[in-house]
Amino acid sequence: MLELALWLVGMLTLLQVLFGDSFAKFFGMDVVGNIGTLAAKFGDAGLVGIIAAGLVAYLIVRNRPSGGRSETVSSGQPPQGSTPPSPQGGRPTP
Repeated sequence: MLELALWLVGMLTLLQVLFGDSFAKFFGMDVVGNIGTLAAKFGDAGLVGIIAAGLVAYLIVRNRPSGGRSETVSSGQPPQGSTPPSPQGGRPTP
């Protein structure tokens, strides 16, 4: 659900930036204005607002998938299916 909500907010923001006020009037919501209001509320809260914004950002990012990037295994081994480097500095071993 969180991924869908983030995608939807991103798309609505992009559409409002592209089409301007006509988009906000057509759908009856001002996404960019709402994001600005939310950011202002965090900013007005001072240090507590910065901590709250950081906590929200952490909760959103912590379990997101890597986006298809290959990751190495924690033991230092290369991912499955990749060829380990040769000991001669790139030259094939006989």
